[in-house]
Amino acid sequence: QGGSHQEGTILRRACKVTLKFATTSKRRAIRALLESYRSAVNFYIVSLWRSPGRLDKTTLARLVNSRLSERHKSQALKQALEIVSSTNKSAAALDKQAKCPVFRGAAVLDAKFVTIESGLGSFDLVMRISTLCKGNRITIPTRRTAVINKWHERGGEFIQGCALNNTGIILWVDLPDSPARQDGANLGIDIGVNKLLTDSNGNHYGTEFKAVRDKVRRRQPGSKGRLRSIRERDQYINRTVNHLPWGSLSVLAVENLHDIKRGKSRTRGKNFRKAMAPWTYRKVLTRIEQKAQENRVRLVRVDPKNTSRTCPSCSTVSKLSRV
Repeated sequence: QGGSHQEGTILRRACKVTLKFATTSKRRAIRALLESYRSAVNFYIVSLWRSPGRLDKTTLARLVNSRLSERHKSQALKQALEIVSSTNKSAAALDKQAKCPVFRGAAVLDAKFVTIESGLGSFDLVMRISTLCKGNRITIPTRRTAVINKWHERGGEFIQGCALNNTGIILWVDLPDSPARQDGANLGIDIGVNKLLTDSNGNHYGTEFKAVRDKVRRRQPGSKGRLRSIRERDQYINRTVNHLPWGSLSVLAVENLHDIKRGKSRTRGKNFRKAMAPWTYRKVLTRIEQKAQENRVRLVRVDPKNTSRTCPSCSTVSKLSRV
């Protein structure tokens, strides 16, 4: 069905660096900025939900008595517009009625607010961030991670900007894409609900995924335990995908699945829906796409129709082939 590896393109990757080297006063300034910024984003979300608007002065003027500068307010409005738009699109795709979202995430700041520079000594990375104190950027020293160093060895460059939260900073690196590897094995991958991955050689990866998945389902929606279990699930997915034999592959095939959680069928009862609720096929596939690009492996999406009922020897289509 075609591959995802395109030569000459730019790959953008995200990585997290710590805030633990910032002083107490600087952390306090970041907390104050995030509190005002999140409040502004949520105000604009509710306002846009009731009355549509655009990224203009009229919509921007809806928020008054804010500690944010006009530039920060503009950035908050931009992020609110993106959240409202993506929420409506997701609801339309799932054929559900959208609910007004609540923003608790990171503040996405561009080059107007953040400058990334090389540091000296053990603090080899420095970020200068605009806070509520106008005209005075705070300097946050930190350290490059092993992943950042690996990407920079491949010619990666920082994008000026970041996603800022209370515990860390998400940075972005642009990597020049490389031609797909020509020599290597071909492998097919099946993404499952109980065992996360099974390849065409019969190897299983992520055999404990069912327990990780069910932990998400047992937690109360919106609780801290739920958030922790979601992080654990996402980390488990990343670790499992990393265990694939990327160094020996040239082509990786996956099923082009969609609308798995929707639709009515005799096999899709209550237990099936409960099992599928915390399963994120898209997140697994996105991680596979990233690793394929980084390792110069061509990713091919295969039409899933009859793949489990077709005999690999004679191509006869039969339900008995599933056994």
